[in-house]
Parts: sequence; structure tokens; C-alpha cells
Amino acid sequence: MSRHEKAIIRRVLEDAKSLSGYDVGETIEGLAKKLNVDPSKIIKLNSNENFFVPIDFLRELLKEIVEEVDPRIYPRDEIKELKASFSEYVSISPDHIIIGTGSDQLIDIACRMFLKYGDEALAISPTFSIYKRCTEIQGAIYKPIPLKEDFSLNLEAMLSAISSKTKMIFLCSPNNPTANQFSRSEIEYLAEKFDGLVAVDEAYIDFSRGSIVDLIDEFDNLMVFRTFSKVFGLAGLRIGCAITNSKLAEVMNEKFQMPYSVSLIAVKAANKILEHLEVINESIRRLREERERLIERLNRIEGVHAFDSKTNFVLFQVNVPSEAVYSKLLERGIIIRDIGKVLNYRNCLRVTVAPQPMINRFLEALKETIE
Repeated sequence: MSRHEKAIIRRVLEDAKSLSGYDVGETIEGLAKKLNVDPSKIIKLNSNENFFVPIDFLRELLKEIVEEVDPRIYPRDEIKELKASFSEYVSISPDHIIIGTGSDQLIDIACRMFLKYGDEALAISPTFSIYKRCTEIQGAIYKPIPLKEDFSLNLEAMLSAISSKTKMIFLCSPNNPTANQFSRSEIEYLAEKFDGLVAVDEAYIDFSRGSIVDLIDEFDNLMVFRTFSKVFGLAGLRIGCAITNSKLAEVMNEKFQMPYSVSLIAVKAANKILEHLEVINESIRRLREERERLIERLNRIEGVHAFDSKTNFVLFQVNVPSEAVYSKLLERGIIIRDIGKVLNYRNCLRVTVAPQPMINRFLEALKETIE
């Protein structure tokens, strides 16, 4: 601290030490610099990004947008248009939708709405770390409930863990990192038995089937998060939405969401990409094919076991230390995610499903590392 140390600043810095961070992992530029190679030689498969949406298509879309927009003006009508077009995509009324800067921002808003100091939020374990982070920022207690060994929900344990302080339950379905999807009936059961908010993150639902968005009108304590980062390939633009009952959506929009919180470029890009669903549907088809091929190829490697996936990534286990596999792949210019222990499964890693040239290089490097 400076010589003019302030007590309040010191307290904030001390309090922040107990909060969870988010490790984005190795970056393309950072690894390229370490290896002294061109960044184009690095294969990034650690963040579940979607490389099946053609980059030339997205760049042409962005060029059109740049010609159309006036960046001096705040987005207003464009957000209304996006709600209308996305409502058609998910078959729900526009007044149920809140647009945000990625689903992460909307998860944070939901936590601000429902969690006060000392409250509790339940979540499955393992799952996406943002839920823990957003809970703790509110001064609330995060209570992880382990999945069963087959990655299914332990409904009995979850319901038993609910107390008078429990205000939220987080479910990621399909789940990250286990890549499995929970049943509609289980989510309905939780929404029926629990008085607080059941927050369902459907970031990966388009790579599977069976969204529970249509249950919004049936359960007023249900909120579903969707993102344009995954299926639409717009991770770099940061745009997503929350879907809930119209009264809660109105309060979230008017009282908790900041005005003009979303970039005009991002809103226009989301609008335009919804006009080209044939491109998105083709990318989903190709991704599903490559996902099955990747799982099959992984399971052919001695010492590797790949789990089933309903997402755009695959969780797999190796019979050697996962950190060693991760490091050796980095040396070959390939970035994946070292997950470590998942329930009782040790040495787990996660890899993004990508087009064949990228995956073939990953598989060749993995074989060299394992065998």
C-alpha cells in the first residue's frame, strides 16, 4: 500500500482474498511466445469455443454490421429486435427475455437479486466455477452437492441440504465439465419442491436436445440462461440472455440490469446470425458428427477413457498424471484443460470438439504423450 494507506481500501483488498478467481488458462499468444512460434501454429481447445461456425461467414457478417451502425448512438431498438428474434428461436414470448453481456453477467445479476450476506446457494459438483464466484461476491455461502458416480443428480442430497437460508439452486445442463444432461423431470421436481430460484444454465443445450425453456410459464421460480458464445460462435462479442417469468424479467430488466449494458455490435451480430440458422444448423450437425468420432478415437487409445458428451467438449480420463499430459501437449502447441479429479475419477482432462484437422493433431500428440 501507499504511505497514505486507507482502512476501507485495505479492508476491500483483504476481503477479496477469500473470493474465487477464474483461471482462463493458457492463451494462444502467451504459449506462442513461450514456444517461439507463430500464433497460427497453436491449437486452442480449452475453452469450449465453437470452431464449426465458418470464420469467413462471421467476418462478412461483422463487415455488414460496421457499415450499418452508428457507434455514437446507444443501442435501444436493436435490443427489442433481438428479444423478438430470439423469442422465435426459443419459442417463448419476448417479455420473458433479458439481454446481457454474456450469460455470466446475467448470472451475476441473478445473484445480486436473490442473495444477501449470509444466504446460501446450492449447486452441483463439479460444475462451472462462475456460480461459486458470483455467490461469494454477494457474501453468501456456496454449498456444492456432489453428483452421483454416473454424473446424475443426487436429488435427495440436494433437497436435504436446503435450509431457510437457501435462496438459489444452480444447475448447468448439459453440465460443464461432465458433459451430461439432466432430465426434464428432475428439474421440474426441484422447481416444485424448492421455494427459491432454480437457475438452469443451458449454455450447451443446442448441442443436445430438450431445453426446459417452455417450463418458464409453469414455474415462476425458474430462470434459464442461454448464450451466443457457444452454438453461434460469438464468444468474443460477449452476449447472452436470461429467460424467466415476465414479472421477474421486467424487474431484472428495469431495476437490476444497467442501461445500455450490451455492445451495439454484439446485439446486431446476434440479430443477424439468427437470420442464418441454416449455417448454425449445419455447424451443429458437423459438430455432433465430430464429437462422436472424437469419443471413439479417444477410447481407442490405450490408457484413455472418454465419457459420453451432450456438449461441444469431451471429458476424458488418462492413466497417467493429467498435469503431465497437459504440460506435454502445451510443449506441442496444443492447449486443453486439466480438470484433475472429477468425483472419484482421477486425472481428467477436457478438450473442445473442433474440426478434424485440429482434432487429428490433438489425437496424434495425445498418443505420443500417453503411449
